Amino acid sequence: MIWRINKASSIDCELPVPSSTRCGGWRCFVWAILLVACSPPAEKVPGVVDQVGHSVAAPAGDRVVTLAPDVTELVWALGAGNRLAAVPETADYPPQVLGLPRVNPGDVESILGHRPDLVVASTAGNDPRVVDRLRNLGVPAFTADVTSFVRLREAAELLGNILGTPEAGRELGERLGRATDQATLPVKETRPGALFVVWWHPLIVAAPGTVHHDLLYRSGLENLAPGGAGRYPRLQPEVLLDRRLQVIVTPDEPENLAALSEIRTSPLGRHMAAGRVTIIPAPADEVSRPGPRLPQALAFMRDALADLRFRAGEP
Repeated sequence: MIWRINKASSIDCELPVPSSTRCGGWRCFVWAILLVACSPPAEKVPGVVDQVGHSVAAPAGDRVVTLAPDVTELVWALGAGNRLAAVPETADYPPQVLGLPRVNPGDVESILGHRPDLVVASTAGNDPRVVDRLRNLGVPAFTADVTSFVRLREAAELLGNILGTPEAGRELGERLGRATDQATLPVKETRPGALFVVWWHPLIVAAPGTVHHDLLYRSGLENLAPGGAGRYPRLQPEVLLDRRLQVIVTPDEPENLAALSEIRTSPLGRHMAAGRVTIIPAPADEVSRPGPRLPQALAFMRDALADLRFRAGEP
C-alpha cells in the first residue's frame, strides 16, 4: 500500500508528528509505525502485556479508538466493531467503518476528544511518542507489532483478552493460523532469491524481522535484503542486479506501479528484464496491512508462484 504523504500538525514543539498517509496503509510502515449488547458479562482477565512490552488493564471499556487501518480491521474481526468510537482516515475496511467518526492519529487532542477507554495502535505507521504520551495521561493503550504471521495470531489473542473477549481472540487466532498453514508452501532446499520492494524511489525493501520477510519465506522464497540495517532499509538500486534475484514482490498501489513503470524503461529495468526477474504486483491492502487479511496475501502469493512455476515447466 503506497500512501500519499500529507503533513500532520505537531502535538507540541518538542514532539513533531511524522507525516500521515492516505490510501491502503503501506507507506506508514516506511515513515514512522461485535459483541452485541445482550452478550454475557466480559470475562475478567489480568493485565495484558502488548507486543511492545506495555501492560494494559483488561477488560477495556466500551469506547475504542484505533489509530491505524490494520488494527481497525483486527478489532472488527474480533467482533468488537460496535465499540469503535473513532478510526483513522485511512481505515476503509470493512466497509462498515466508512461511516465512523475519524481521528487524527498524530494529534493527542484529537484522540482524547473521542473519550477513549482504549486506544489501539500499530507499529505499522503510528508514532510511538504519541502513544507514550497517551499512556502518560492515563489512557490505556495497546500496540500491535506484527512482524510475522505467528505474531499476527498473537496480536489477535492479546487484543481479545484486553477487550474482555478472550474466546473471540482464541477463535480468531485459530482461524488465522489455519488460513496461514493452508497457504504456506512446503519447505524446499533451494529457494528463488527475492525482494519485497516497498518503494522504488528511493529503493526501500523489507528486511529480515518483518512480516514481509515471513511472507516471502512462507511463499518459498529467499529474502535477499540485508539484515542489521533496520526493518525497511533504503538500498542502492544496484541490489536489483544481484544474479540471485529471481522474484520481486511489490504492492499494486497506483503510485508504486507508476514508479515501477519508470524503472522498467531505464537501463536497470532492461537489465532486470534480460535476467528474467519476475515482478509480482500484490494486492496492496492485503499485503501491506499487518492485519487479519494477511493470510489472503499469502494465498495470493501461493497462486501467483504456482502459475509461474507451471509456465516455467517446473513440477
